[in-house]
Amino acid sequence: MVLTSLEKMIGLQKKPASIRNICILAHVDHGKTTLADCLISSNGIISSRLAGKLRYLDSREDEQIRGITMKSSAISLHFEKGDQEYLINLIDSPGHVDFSSEVSTAVRLCDGCIIVLDAVEGVCPQTQAVLRQAWLENIRPVLVINKIDRLIVELKLTPQEAYSHLKNILEQVNAITGALFTSKVLEERAEKETETQGISDSIHGDQVYDWSAGLEDTDDSHLYFSPDQGNVVFASAIDGWGFGIEHFAKLYSQKIGIKHAVLLKTLWGDYYLNTKAKKIMKADQVILLGYVLL
Repeated sequence: MVLTSLEKMIGLQKKPASIRNICILAHVDHGKTTLADCLISSNGIISSRLAGKLRYLDSREDEQIRGITMKSSAISLHFEKGDQEYLINLIDSPGHVDFSSEVSTAVRLCDGCIIVLDAVEGVCPQTQAVLRQAWLENIRPVLVINKIDRLIVELKLTPQEAYSHLKNILEQVNAITGALFTSKVLEERAEKETETQGISDSIHGDQVYDWSAGLEDTDDSHLYFSPDQGNVVFASAIDGWGFGIEHFAKLYSQKIGIKHAVLLKTLWGDYYLNTKAKKIMKADQVILLGYVLL
């Protein structure tokens, strides 16, 4: 827990380079406000025991009664990474489709976003909507797969089943991202082709111009969510914990004697550990992370 003085917060406000505006986006009831409570408790503003119960950013009476966020609310938090300090202006936005205008406004104010996803419910309609909004506003997203505890307590999944389930969720999210990227590339190519040749030049006799030509040559690897890229976090906001691949890479690099950089690339995917040779080898069915997760 970081107890931040008012003077330090005021000092950070005078350093624009150290200020970040981050919004939390998700489908309704996927855990946005609970996650916000956890982040707020890390600054000592509320007790960690009340995180998830207090719903601190649901400041309106009707929000507390209905149990949903209806208006975007913001709070300034202190974050420290190494020697660098940041002032994070955190915005908690609604997840219900009726309040989508609040989400649009929040996204336009931000540098990045946290997209929260229920590990059991997976991709929902509003999840697709917020992914599209983040894409259109060109802000950097981080995916938080929340309620991991439900896979254990409610669904009682085995490690292998939990891994497969989480992998399917990531594939669905990346499919949406891929569709947005493809649409953008094709639109830009169509506009360019129209400007240089005109629409009529795109059709030669009965042959229609292939707008998708060269699409496979465009690099889109940086756009997708993958734990080994550091843009996916597994969490249980109600219990106050979360982790990324790098946490386990640091832990196991010392324990099993394998380099941190190697573990970062192999803790998620079809790999297994050869304990005798102390090597990680690729496999189709044995998943190292599945056993680490649960």
